[in-house]
Amino acid sequence: MGLESVGDLALNIILTKLGPKEIVKVSCVSKKFKDLASEESLWLLFCRQDLDLSAPLDHHGNHLPSFKATYTLWREAFRMYPWPLVKRVKSCWDRLTSWLTANFPEVKATLGKGASEVEIQKLERILKVKLPLPTRLLYRFHDGQHFSGKNPSSGMAGCPLGLIGGYCFYNHSVNVYLLSLREVISKTREIVRHLNLPDTSKYIVVAASSSYIGKFFFLNCSDGQLYVGTQNFPTDAEMMPCVPQALISPVHDFNSDQQQDAMLLWLEEHGRRLHNGMIKLLSKGNIKSISQFPEESPLCSTAVTSGVKVRASAVFVPEAADLEDISRKYVFAYSIRMSLLPEGCIINGMHFSSCQLHLRHWVISANDTVVSNINAEAVIGKFPLLFPGENEFVYESCTPLPTSTGSVEGSFTFVPGRLADPKGIPFKVEVGRFPLQLPDYIF
Repeated sequence: MGLESVGDLALNIILTKLGPKEIVKVSCVSKKFKDLASEESLWLLFCRQDLDLSAPLDHHGNHLPSFKATYTLWREAFRMYPWPLVKRVKSCWDRLTSWLTANFPEVKATLGKGASEVEIQKLERILKVKLPLPTRLLYRFHDGQHFSGKNPSSGMAGCPLGLIGGYCFYNHSVNVYLLSLREVISKTREIVRHLNLPDTSKYIVVAASSSYIGKFFFLNCSDGQLYVGTQNFPTDAEMMPCVPQALISPVHDFNSDQQQDAMLLWLEEHGRRLHNGMIKLLSKGNIKSISQFPEESPLCSTAVTSGVKVRASAVFVPEAADLEDISRKYVFAYSIRMSLLPEGCIINGMHFSSCQLHLRHWVISANDTVVSNINAEAVIGKFPLLFPGENEFVYESCTPLPTSTGSVEGSFTFVPGRLADPKGIPFKVEVGRFPLQLPDYIF
């Protein structure tokens, strides 16, 4: 009995076990197989399996007439790239854009339309580089961020929409966005001229802070590593790697599907941190931004004492690091968030409807050696007054460290009621120990 005599349902099940290339070959056998191989349900399956698509869309989000046309167009559009790498890069962007859709659509709206091969080749020609394959693909899906004619360098208050986000302490504000190809060219040329680097330099600027703080990320197009400039970058081009070197694999081999450069690994890690809640949105007044201060244990400590809840975490600040200065080789910003639980302040069984901070005590350690023991009034010159159910009082500060690991712990002294009108005796509130550590991935 030949396959022609087998029922359509059974044949369809058999075809689903084959891949798209095999399906094309089978369609040449007969008209019956050609018709079966054109079934939309079959190509919907392939689109879901390979591209996680449930609607017939091209890589720009445009609707197409069928799933077969969709799959065919995708394969044609990216025919010069290893297909497993195309799927991985798409998955990376899907993870980021799904989070943005649900949490920060304003940033999603800034993502540029995918660049063409012609536009990428223009950049390579002007800057005399060859982009690593994963980075080329990342730009094929989204050409960085665009701000509708606004200059993203106009200041933090005007543009807190960086995809990577950042942190703020004192007057130091950072919000990192992805550069479009046009900005990659202009920023790279500007910095190469400023530092008198040779035209043959293989470094290009791919991300930067939208504030006046000079924080720049550089992709080494030769080996695929991503670097960030330190405090000494303007004078001697000092940089630090942002991704573990051991994870980076060959980035220019079109015949291998194992390429992963630092840019792809960096964005994948950022997507994971957003999805697992390690980093979240920060709202200050009417301004929202992605905060790099960790929100989950073990990088964020949480302690509750007498109804006062304190959360604390730190982030490495590479643009303030000075690798030539032993005493302040590394700099960490830390964020302290304090609030009063709904039941209020409870001391010896007595409930109070408010409490106010008076003193702070910090113990800062480098490795296991105490380098700073601070007893002082207030926090950044303020004496926060807490009420039940109100938003957290948040403040940020920073500390230099001679080592790449350390910790901060301590306590606050509060009084029930107000400092001007205390309702009871002062009491201590614990600040759980939180780490200061040079991370595997620097953002």
